[in-house]
Amino acid sequence: MLEAYIQIDLYSQKKLKGIEYPQDFTPRNMGKNNIWIAATAFVTNTTLLSTDKDFQHLKDVFIDFVWIEG
Repeated sequence: MLEAYIQIDLYSQKKLKGIEYPQDFTPRNMGKNNIWIAATAFVTNTTLLSTDKDFQHLKDVFIDFVWIEG
């Protein structure tokens, strides 16, 4: 779980080596709780449902993400 947290945090900050980022990707700081939520979804291979778009950049890279309009 800790490794997933680190990978997601580094990816979000555009500091993860060996990854090809999308052309329009911009670095972002995620809140610690959101990183834990995303890491949990990644490790458990579950779909993350949220009204928070902070997870959108992780879709199809680390997690299956579904944004729900709130």
